[in-house]
Amino acid sequence: MRARILLGCLVVLSGCAEHRAARVATPRVAAAPVVLAEKVREAAPNDYLRVGFLAPGTEVTSIARPGALRGFMTATVLYSPPLTVEDYPTYSGLVNDDSKVLVAMRCKPTDPATVDAVLATWPNVFSAVLRDVGECDASSSDPGKEMACFAKGFSDPAETAVPAALARTFNYAGTIYDSSHGALAKWLQANYGIYPAFVGTGYSVKDSYFIDKQPMTSRQILVKSVSSEYLLKNVPLKDAGCRCISVPPYPGRASDRLDPEFIEQQGGDGVCKKVDHLH
Repeated sequence: MRARILLGCLVVLSGCAEHRAARVATPRVAAAPVVLAEKVREAAPNDYLRVGFLAPGTEVTSIARPGALRGFMTATVLYSPPLTVEDYPTYSGLVNDDSKVLVAMRCKPTDPATVDAVLATWPNVFSAVLRDVGECDASSSDPGKEMACFAKGFSDPAETAVPAALARTFNYAGTIYDSSHGALAKWLQANYGIYPAFVGTGYSVKDSYFIDKQPMTSRQILVKSVSSEYLLKNVPLKDAGCRCISVPPYPGRASDRLDPEFIEQQGGDGVCKKVDHLH
């Protein structure tokens, strides 16, 4: 009888233990930063951030300025936990301006094809030019067509040495900034927002806003290439699934955090909504 009682107790205890185990949730394992970085670079993340500092009264209705073909954005997932307003733009090659209106947008396109997002590498830029402009016309005086011919002339054969493959691409792209291709450089600046600070590896170069006054070595450029960047078609905010906030200057704004979730919750749906403070 005693043996049966002990056996019954063991069964009850075992059952309780099983129930307790069933109630314990499996701990959630966060993806390592290297996995996140790989994921957003191999496939467009479809969740983007863009920040700018504009003159008061500037109306923002599209991803980039009116007339541009494309605009730069970064992957939202890379900015959580959020940075301060002062620190955030430096990773995109920009600089904080306390005297101007902060415009921040978070975009999640319902149809990714609408924005045709590409990782901002030189090979992808050349492919995007051909899609945006069309076939080249060597007889045309249109700088856009000239840029299309330049893009069409790019070749990217496979190599067995990484430096050799990269050297071919960067040497070709580098000619855009010589004295005989000024029209190409101006076209890229006006239509894609590509300035001489653009590296073309898919990363923006931190602190590159003043590169014309403070040149960088290749060592510095490579070290400061941290944040992935994308080129998206310059479509209306609504079409790109953007929520946008417009924040006027106020004391301490630079030290407040620019939280993507705040932009999502407080931003206007397809319009830039004025928000007095970031908290």
